Amino acid sequence: MKVGILSMQKVRNYGSFLQAFALKKTVESFGNEVEFIDIIPGTRITEYKITLKRCFDWIVKHYFSLHAISRWRYAVVSKRLFELFFEELGVHKHTFDSYDVVVIGSDEVFNIAQTTSWGYSSQLFGNVLNAKKVISYAGSFGQTSFELIQSNRLTEDMTNALRNMAAISVRDENSREIVWNLLHTNPSINIDPVLLFDFSRDIRKIQEKNYILVYSYPNRIKDKNTIKSIKIFAQRNNKKIFSIGSFYEWADAVLLPHPFECLSYFRSADYVITDTYHGAVVSIKYNKQFAVLVNDSNKNKLEHLLKLLKVERQIVENYSNIDSVLSQKIDYADINVIIKNEIQMSLKYLRRNL
Repeated sequence: MKVGILSMQKVRNYGSFLQAFALKKTVESFGNEVEFIDIIPGTRITEYKITLKRCFDWIVKHYFSLHAISRWRYAVVSKRLFELFFEELGVHKHTFDSYDVVVIGSDEVFNIAQTTSWGYSSQLFGNVLNAKKVISYAGSFGQTSFELIQSNRLTEDMTNALRNMAAISVRDENSREIVWNLLHTNPSINIDPVLLFDFSRDIRKIQEKNYILVYSYPNRIKDKNTIKSIKIFAQRNNKKIFSIGSFYEWADAVLLPHPFECLSYFRSADYVITDTYHGAVVSIKYNKQFAVLVNDSNKNKLEHLLKLLKVERQIVENYSNIDSVLSQKIDYADINVIIKNEIQMSLKYLRRNL
């Protein structure tokens, strides 16, 4: 069959690349031809419109500092490298005129509470052209609430779009509740493709050892006490600090590896500190000692993941307990059993609905 994947595959983020790659390879493993579909821009919600002021404030927030030149250089190199990664992923290949099935997902494809170039696009909720069948896989509404959908008068349009799907799969309880409120039907809840897929043939070895990996969105770890706690923990344990995903001048090294090298940096790390969903996913996948800094933007999906896999204790409540969270030994025996069961259920969902 000819299958299209409608995802966030063009976002310059390691997690976005890895989830898109993993879903593509998984669907191909069932004997399908797979291509990515570009998102058709829709209506931008007032609270999240891209304005000159918002762009200026973002630039000031991220790049006006003592290390502005280094930050800019990191951003420029990152943009150039990810364009190469996108080519490798195949996001620009469009040869199908129609699709037997389109899979929407994974990650925050349903999240309208974010500043994006596409805004609210009914395409992401099921209005897909030239598709005989549409399903979703492990999609998330992120921090979107049902009240936000109602206040923007999108309830009817979103409901009608979702009705085009033959099967709906989400990744967290908040997303399940929203689908229930819109359709009065319970969707499947499935795990991220990164947990689903075996990267052993793709992962690239690295030589570095004896380090703490900090994996974060740009400039999100900025509390002075939090940074101080991380540095104290590193010094006490005689570890270097490597940063991937964000330029942090307080790290011993700031890296821009290939996505499959990024996996190796996780696998070889002694500890991982992250504030992202996929940072937690990859840490768990490779059974690492890790700590998670949860924030409002990822709370819904991240807390659901940690609760599902019984690692809620890895949440850092404040800077004072970073040391204790990283130091407590995680017993992965039961966790790996849960993951194995989730993989079986997720593969069953995909096979049944493709």
